Amino acid sequence: MSVLPAPVGATVASEIPSSWLTKARNFFTHERLSNGKFLLLFWLSARLVVFTIWALIGATQGDVFYYYDRVALLGNLDPAQLMQEYPTPAVMFLYIPYLLGFDSEISYAIAFVVINLMLDAAFAYSLWLKGGHLRGQAVLFWTLFMMFIGPTVYLRFDLATAVPCGWALMFLLRRHTFIAGSLVGLGAAFKLWPALLWPALLGGSRRHNIIATTGVATTGIILAGASLAWGGWDRLLSPLSYQDNRGLQVESIWASVPMLERALGVGDYAVAISRWQAFEVWGSDVPIWTAIASIAGAFGYLLPLITGLAWCLRGRGRMFEAAGLMLLTITGLIVTNKTFSPQYVIWLAPTMAATFTVLGVRAPWQQSYSRDRNRLKRLSVLMLSFTLLTTVVYPISYAVLVRDQVDWRMYLQLPVTLVLVARNVLVVWFFVELLRWVWSFLNPDHFRTTRLTAPTPDGAVTPAAYGTITSTFANPHPFQHQRH
Repeated sequence: MSVLPAPVGATVASEIPSSWLTKARNFFTHERLSNGKFLLLFWLSARLVVFTIWALIGATQGDVFYYYDRVALLGNLDPAQLMQEYPTPAVMFLYIPYLLGFDSEISYAIAFVVINLMLDAAFAYSLWLKGGHLRGQAVLFWTLFMMFIGPTVYLRFDLATAVPCGWALMFLLRRHTFIAGSLVGLGAAFKLWPALLWPALLGGSRRHNIIATTGVATTGIILAGASLAWGGWDRLLSPLSYQDNRGLQVESIWASVPMLERALGVGDYAVAISRWQAFEVWGSDVPIWTAIASIAGAFGYLLPLITGLAWCLRGRGRMFEAAGLMLLTITGLIVTNKTFSPQYVIWLAPTMAATFTVLGVRAPWQQSYSRDRNRLKRLSVLMLSFTLLTTVVYPISYAVLVRDQVDWRMYLQLPVTLVLVARNVLVVWFFVELLRWVWSFLNPDHFRTTRLTAPTPDGAVTPAAYGTITSTFANPHPFQHQRH
């Protein structure tokens, strides 16, 4: 079995040459995906590819050196004035490589990369241990993603935010609800977005929901208290307002039209680096698209609250549905935002990989398994596709995209811009697929049906009193029937 499936209807897989899919299926056979040594060798080979790309391209470690320059000021600068764009615990995390780097910029970068590499390896190993009969596919997806995203993944600290969210889904699967909540809280300590995943942890019994909420709150309160004591109230809140006045980043979904018009010579546009250390586009229609992005951004924050409320009221959540809610929340934040840095794609990967473990503990002959497996395949191919295009844009072609060239490279600006637009179209497609998925189990008809039925020990359903909320998260043991 392979994470790259045969075409299913009119899916993104049908857009990929069939010879590629055939070769992939022939190479990633069931025997190889069940062989830990093969997957370890493939993981090592993929990491060698990533570091080779880094060596050939270079100039992608600017953020790491920025981290070093800032944390080096910790002894001389008021913490309230340091890296206000990030939550205070993130600064503490970024100080760890400084302690390990012996006050050297190069040593700091090495220590930073090694920490991320260890996170990568630990998560891959956890997928192998807990992935059930799809553990090979889970590790394969993770390995391919990390290779496709390139050196960016080791030169930002987004793994420290996203991996705990993937682990949260895996712990939730095994009914370690408090730990799952705590991991989401830990992820939110480094960047704020994981806090919006909290509703997806609910959807079970009242006891389950209380435990999950307690886990999120406990970690959040402890780290917020430490942050308040260290940097003060203004520093605690600074990440919430830091990006309010940012412009339209060139890679954002909403910058697609202005960037395409710029490449075609339509209108009057300019691209330059802003005081937020990001390349933004200015010009003809940018104010309109920025206003639209601001409205969409509000929707991005409302979406997890609306779906989360419906999810909690409906109750009797399935683990696979919880994974869908998490993916929708993260993707919604990316799509609706007026910024879209390449590392944002990393936010999705651990949760997507962990979704394989959710499906891997279910029996293949189980009700809805085939439908869920096909959905996961489609989403995986879509995600790997736009991840690869993301790396083509950054770091491979970024200089051509953001700078107006005067030599032969000026002729590459339009092709690179088209790659960027294609990436954004695939991300929107991915978002629409997730919306359709979540609507399939939160639409009014399904909502009423689920509320008026209750599971029995043999997996059948019988009428129940309206309003009863029963936890039906999947039994962690493979090949046992999951209640619906």
